[in-house]
Amino acid sequence: MRVFKKINNIISSDAARDTSNELIKNAIGALMKDPVAFLELVKQSKLVPSMLRDAIFMECFQVFLLNSYDFDEYKQEFVDDNMTSFAVALAEVSPNEESGYKGDLDKLNEYAKRIIKIIDDCGTIQKSFYIACLARAVRSKKIDANKFFKLSHCIRNLTEEDLLLLNKSVSTDVVDSEEDYIDDFRALGLMRDVAGGFIYTKRAFELKKYALDYECKVDIPDKFQERYKPITFEPIGDDGI
Repeated sequence: MRVFKKINNIISSDAARDTSNELIKNAIGALMKDPVAFLELVKQSKLVPSMLRDAIFMECFQVFLLNSYDFDEYKQEFVDDNMTSFAVALAEVSPNEESGYKGDLDKLNEYAKRIIKIIDDCGTIQKSFYIACLARAVRSKKIDANKFFKLSHCIRNLTEEDLLLLNKSVSTDVVDSEEDYIDDFRALGLMRDVAGGFIYTKRAFELKKYALDYECKVDIPDKFQERYKPITFEPIGDDGI
């Protein structure tokens, strides 16, 4: 696989420093615009995992980082501007917008921990790649941090099979079936009730555009069908007879 060939190139390069014993610190540093921290992380990850779960996490985390940031094969180093842009973009918006907090670089440490937790929960290479695509969308200012975490939540809580199904089937058509996946999609805000069935929401199109099919052109509709509102009748009292 291309990504693992890239990992081997990084490990064998002069850019890789001596292995650090502080694995999570380096993981956080890698997300806080510190390329050196990630280079150490990649090298040490070959030595540290002793349990299957640790190995799965490191494999997924490597895929995320190597597909989120650009690596200059000629210089054998990461493109620092790309890492900085992701870090700064994450810091611009707080997840607690209702509190009025505007965000700053000190918030990056908390963001990094949240991202590491998301990748750990995903548990597969493919889902980690989807999260990496979202990171690239943040870097290029197509989405903000708030959208990044909302869409990441969808990826984390759906199976790969459901994500593939969504990527293939998302459209403006009304779905009138009663498949099991509809309840899962509705719970995550990816589908909603309309007259005659269900439709995919704007969030579903955003998930396809910025994660599931990032390299392709995906148009997000300007308008969506109104949510179904059942008609209710007020009871008629004695005065109304």
